[in-house]
Amino acid sequence: MPSQSIIDLRSDTVTKPTPAMRRAMAEAEVGDDVYAEDPTVNRLEQRAAEVLGREAAIFVPSGTMGNQIAIKLHTHHGQEVICDARAHILDWEMAMIGAFSGCITRTIPTADGILTWEMIAPRIRAKHYAFAQTGLIAIENTHNMAGGVVYPQAVADEICERAHEAGIPVHLDGARIFNAAEALGKPVREVAGKADSVMFCLSKGLGAPVGSMLAGSREFIGRARSVRPVSSWMS
Repeated sequence: MPSQSIIDLRSDTVTKPTPAMRRAMAEAEVGDDVYAEDPTVNRLEQRAAEVLGREAAIFVPSGTMGNQIAIKLHTHHGQEVICDARAHILDWEMAMIGAFSGCITRTIPTADGILTWEMIAPRIRAKHYAFAQTGLIAIENTHNMAGGVVYPQAVADEICERAHEAGIPVHLDGARIFNAAEALGKPVREVAGKADSVMFCLSKGLGAPVGSMLAGSREFIGRARSVRPVSSWMS
């Protein structure tokens, strides 16, 4: 009988670089990252920012690092992060919201992983000295533990718009945002919408063996560069 190749469907991260990818890595032009002299990484960051419609982006080794840097920058110790009860930042990132940012989570159970503003609004803490204030709202698109469900664009945009009216930033865990863009038939920058920061993984659906990108305003990414070295122990 002819031999059959096995397709490993345990995860979309179970991928291996092709010979062409290995050759590109070996032949890549490199430089010092501290001095922003690595032309290959610089081009990658510029391209990621362009695709997401943001001013700047930064390369990080993992999606967890990208998410947690964003949470650190958006919040301060003693605040709350509102997220879905099955969010990746809560269940799969080693309690780093507390360990790294000194925050707690205010979780909202959902049937399908999709938060709405109607669900979020009652969970935003009143301005009282005894309460942990809401520092950030985090959404996940696609939602991993809900089976890869995709946010309706209007729902995600409303969350961002209303959160901004309340003075609260929004982070988008877009580890698989290119899958969401394909499902919605929209450009990735449109799916990224009005979130203040966006993370996506190069290793999920894009074929790269490792790496993620965090994008946002130029000022935000500038601050991310100062946090990235101290967050490296997370990966």
